[in-house]
Formats: sequence, C-alpha cells, structure tokens
Amino acid sequence: MNLRRMCSGFAALLLPLLVACNGHKVERVVVYENNVHHWRIEHVVAQNWPVGPRQYYEVFLNDRLLILPANVFNDERDIREFVAAGGFDISNWRNDTIIVAFENVQKREGGNEHFIRTLMITPEYKEGQVILTDMATHMQIVVQRVEPAGEG
Repeated sequence: MNLRRMCSGFAALLLPLLVACNGHKVERVVVYENNVHHWRIEHVVAQNWPVGPRQYYEVFLNDRLLILPANVFNDERDIREFVAAGGFDISNWRNDTIIVAFENVQKREGGNEHFIRTLMITPEYKEGQVILTDMATHMQIVVQRVEPAGEG
C-alpha cells in the first residue's frame, strides 16, 4: 500500500513535467519594422520537443501575415515561412520593398527538386496584392495574397 501511494505521488509529479516538455513553444522577435509602408518581419523560433527548434521568418504587411500562392512557384504549398527576410532603411529609395528567400519545392520526374528562391516584394495599390520580382530573372508579377485560414 505504501509503495502504491508513492508511485501515484511520483506519477502526479512527473505528469506536469512531461506535458510541459511536450508543448509547442513559439518565440517571436521583431527584426524589421517599416511604419511608413507597414511592413514587419518577425524571426520565429518554434520549440517542438523532442524534435528540436525550427527557425524561420514571417512577414506581415498592414498587420496581416503575408502568404504567397503556391501555384505561382509551382510549389506544393503556399509560402508563409521564409529562410531569410529583410528590408531597406527608411531613407533608401526602395524603402517600400522587402527581400525574402524561401525553399521552393517542385515536383519533378523521379522526385522533388528543392530551390532557394529570392524575391523582392513591393505592395501594390490594390487591396491584397503584391508585386513579386524574382531576383534571378528580374521577372515581375502581381499576385493576390493568400488569406490565412480562419480569416475572411
């Protein structure tokens, strides 16, 4: 009886510790903010025990998460996480633009190919649109942003 009570007490102490470790903790730090053109870039570290941390950047325009449509890049998923992101100083003539890089996954015969694609993104004057400039080809396209699930 005494051993049973001790094991129950030990389990009661261990359970909150296991639940706390199994959580998905997310830390965010604003690394760039442009109050004139309403850009914000956040560095995100997602702790996912036992896998480990994952780091990426999220971009916000007018306080809305920027999500680029998958079909523009022949990708399997919409683009919302970036491996790198940055903006220009407010005194620079390009201060309305940001630069991002992301992993572009494309289905090919025999498997998937992974590319790192770099874009300049400039807000368009129509609601919900952005101008994308591919840094490798200098081609430009206007796209409609994807709205996050649960919004609109």
